[in-house]
Amino acid sequence: MHAVRLFLGAAMAAALTLTALPAALPAAPAAAATKGTTYYVDAVHGDDSASGRDRAHPWKSLEKVNATTFAPGDRILLRAGQRWQGRLWPKGSGASGAPVTVDAYGKGGKPRIDGAGQVGDAVRLFNQEYWTIRNLEVTNEVPPTGTPGENLRDLRGIHVSGDNSETLDGFVIDGVHVHDVTGQVNWIGGSIADNAPGVRFQTGWDGSKKTGGIVFDTTVPDITAPPERATVLNDVVIQNSVVADTSFAGIVVKQYTGDGRNDAGETIATATGWGTRQSADDPRFTPHTNIVIRNNHISQAGTDYGCNGVYLTNVRGGRVEHNVVHRTGTSGIESYFSDDVTIQFNEVYETQQKAGGADSNGIDPDKGTTRHVVQYNYIHDNGDGVLLCQFAFGDAVVRYNVIAGNSRYQIYLHSDRAASAKIYNNTIYNDKSAYLIYGYGSYLEARYDISDNVLFSTRPATLTTSPTITYDHNLYGGADLAVPEGDEHAVIADPHFADAPLDGPYGTPETGPRLETAYGLRVTSGSYAIDTGTRIDGNGGRDYAGRPLYNGAPDLGAFEYATARGAKGEAVIGTVRSPSGNPVAGATVTVAGASATTGSDGRYAVKDVRFGDVTVTAAKDAYDQATATARVRYGNVSTADLTLTPNSTAGSVTGRVLDQAARPLPGATVTVLDGDRPLATATSGADGGFAVADVPMGEGYTVRAEAAGHLAATRTGVTVEPVTETDAGSLLLLSPTAETVAEHTFDDLPAGPLTSGDGLVVSSAGGSVEVVETPDGKSARLSRTADSGSTSLSRTFALNGIVTVEANVMSEEPYTSGNHWWGVPYIRGTNGQNAVSVAFTKDTIVAYEGTATKTLGAYEPGRRYRVSIVIDTVNQHFDLYLDGRRVLDDAAFRAPLDAVAQVDYYANSSNYGSVTIDDFRVSQGLAVEGAAGA
Repeated sequence: MHAVRLFLGAAMAAALTLTALPAALPAAPAAAATKGTTYYVDAVHGDDSASGRDRAHPWKSLEKVNATTFAPGDRILLRAGQRWQGRLWPKGSGASGAPVTVDAYGKGGKPRIDGAGQVGDAVRLFNQEYWTIRNLEVTNEVPPTGTPGENLRDLRGIHVSGDNSETLDGFVIDGVHVHDVTGQVNWIGGSIADNAPGVRFQTGWDGSKKTGGIVFDTTVPDITAPPERATVLNDVVIQNSVVADTSFAGIVVKQYTGDGRNDAGETIATATGWGTRQSADDPRFTPHTNIVIRNNHISQAGTDYGCNGVYLTNVRGGRVEHNVVHRTGTSGIESYFSDDVTIQFNEVYETQQKAGGADSNGIDPDKGTTRHVVQYNYIHDNGDGVLLCQFAFGDAVVRYNVIAGNSRYQIYLHSDRAASAKIYNNTIYNDKSAYLIYGYGSYLEARYDISDNVLFSTRPATLTTSPTITYDHNLYGGADLAVPEGDEHAVIADPHFADAPLDGPYGTPETGPRLETAYGLRVTSGSYAIDTGTRIDGNGGRDYAGRPLYNGAPDLGAFEYATARGAKGEAVIGTVRSPSGNPVAGATVTVAGASATTGSDGRYAVKDVRFGDVTVTAAKDAYDQATATARVRYGNVSTADLTLTPNSTAGSVTGRVLDQAARPLPGATVTVLDGDRPLATATSGADGGFAVADVPMGEGYTVRAEAAGHLAATRTGVTVEPVTETDAGSLLLLSPTAETVAEHTFDDLPAGPLTSGDGLVVSSAGGSVEVVETPDGKSARLSRTADSGSTSLSRTFALNGIVTVEANVMSEEPYTSGNHWWGVPYIRGTNGQNAVSVAFTKDTIVAYEGTATKTLGAYEPGRRYRVSIVIDTVNQHFDLYLDGRRVLDDAAFRAPLDAVAQVDYYANSSNYGSVTIDDFRVSQGLAVEGAAGA
């Protein structure tokens, strides 16, 4: 048995007063104003014929309690350390200020109510109100059989419900231990083909997600003739409790909506619409109100069927705070069809996929959720950190969270077009995934404002972009991240974390959430995250650690910096720029005898400068020295920006010349031109590098590289600043003819199943790959009919530089229904990430341009299209041609591509149908037949 000792420190409790929360949420009820009667129950020494009104004359059975109607102020006390099998369902109601209370007396463990899988609810209240249930142990388990899931039933631990069309008020669940409830797992949608013992799909709203540890929901007397008014639960507090190994969920709140189905999946109920809605102001929607879930430890670590930790639906005015949610399935904390919900101060970790669920996220504001705030949470080691899955509509604020070590997406953008989210001042630390912030397809049409975050990854990781995603004032650190072009105020730097990576301790029932573990991701003195953010109104008033906002100028990330206790000095930070405002790299900045060198962004940080007034000096060859004064003080860093004025009017242009395979090309002539007029020249060295010196300052220059036996290459729009090196990047010189690396026409192969060989790797999982006769010879046909593995035709390579991938592609049949997405092809790097993605889907041709999909037009079933992709692994872009016509020019990769490692024509999941592939060719160089501009 777990002891429950979850508590708030005084500093944290005081800091809560700074946090904006929904109004009118319930506090714990005051002491009873009405003096009721106290009843004692003793399973060993009791007697149901006794009065039950003192310890010497206790009742014995649950049946006696269940047969009694209790009045306001009454107390039902169960003897500690004792066990009752069956269901506890006392009758009657309390009153405001005078609830009926169920509690323990005597010494020993919590009194245990064991449903033993024989009753739907081990503890039940129905059409009752003003009840407090404290200090019980509750379980409701059917023993396992030899077949996993066969023992799952329609079971709950504690169940509060009603159907009387009234508002039922005043429920407190406090200090209980609910565990081992073998509830069945029913999903709203999905495919019934995936049904398994204890797990069912397509059960609808009312049939799903209503089993588990603690369930608050409502129903109707007759589903075919529901009343005009819904039953509403109001003022609910679930606190200080342990919920462990309860399926479907730990804690559930739901409203009835009227979509009940029979075993054949046919709807037999009359719809009310109380629990589902089509818009934010749907007049039929009737949510429960004022729900608080706090200071609980919820874990599903011991069951393969325990899914959501908290499933909070159909609520208006909710607060989920100071909970530990550990190793649940699908979602740690999920809200659905709810308004005005704050999710804060929780530690959510190790969420997994379980029991057929598709997700494994820490926190999820899901469908139809408005005015949601997700703040001050430590979300780590899940599949996804935060899933924004606001289907239909919704709005959310995600701020001052630490999101770390999640294995797939740290933040998953998955909302519909009408939704919006503001994501600011989070610290996101990735050391496991190839994605930091990710979304795809139409889910990138929602509005996402992503600002003032610290985005750190120890490995290359994707940051999804789209026209409706705005990045601004973020710090990008760690690996070489592809900074979104729209972030004009990006800070690219090491954030200088205090103690990363994080490795515990993590929350337990005894400690509550260990939010302080995340303090290792606070930035230290001199970090470029300090004083470089933007002031945001309505920001909650505090940072992750409770520090008031702001300390000087705003910082980036979840922590507002302040000087460490006992420090004798601080850092001086700033930026050195030219008179035109461009950053000056390589300048030496000196403060009180200590110095630092500016980076490519002109930033510097001189650390450990003793407190007092100091002179700051910036110097660089060919510039006049600059000075400024700064006051170094306790509390925060000091900032001194300087301007260096050049004393020359010429600069230089640098770069590299490579051949089409990205090998250095020495001896190439590089010329900088102003129109047709040469300004200066240089010759590339053994490593292909060049430096053209003494180039007059100016704009709109062209850099041209030439070498015998190669086609010339140019870079246009080059600007030269005085005494500044301008990097022209890498210029790749093509050979006059491309070199064929691989070619497959399939004409020499016998008709029938295609197997791996001649460099091709074939997977027929979920369907078939065959050689078929066509009017033009033979082709490879990929057909998919089942959701199993991948149906694939691929080949591996190790190619760099300019690579052309071509094939004739045809979709033979028109699209009818269902999923239909064929990669034709997907091109991957050595890390296995999709860098170039072209697809035939639902009668259209689409491609990823960066991380956003772009529709290129419709395809005609039965017609072949020559799909040609010219890849530049050095400059990280590609061109796409359809039948020799360029439709994408210099498009960004979906993810960084270090080399062309695999070309794959394939489909997976439930994408059915077929495509044919013919004349598949990969070349080193440019090999597009009949190429023309877009």
